[in-house]
Amino acid sequence: MNGETRNPIVVWALCLVTCGIYPLYFLYTQGNELKAYLGKSDEELNPTMDLIITLVCFLYGFYLPFKYGALIEEAQNKAGVSDANNPGVMILVMNFVCGLGYWKWQTELNKIWEGSGSAG
Repeated sequence: MNGETRNPIVVWALCLVTCGIYPLYFLYTQGNELKAYLGKSDEELNPTMDLIITLVCFLYGFYLPFKYGALIEEAQNKAGVSDANNPGVMILVMNFVCGLGYWKWQTELNKIWEGSGSAG
């Protein structure tokens, strides 16, 4: 199963105009898309638990770009993306600049969904 290709600019704009609500939805949906694509179990990847922990302890949100960055790299390798990388650090740094990390996050996800074809 492939995830949904989204416009990174729209994702970024929604993150800004919803004052932090859309990023929670984004975290949950893209987590489920990656989980399905990679065939992970609930023990390996649980977006619901990530969302709950983030709501209880906002500092956990600083860890998530690293966690999901590694999953993005794994999915990019599975999809055969030639420049597969772990964007976790870049996402975290870019989030401090007007939330641009979400733009980067979706851009990297789109490489998977556009490049996976029959691999997913």
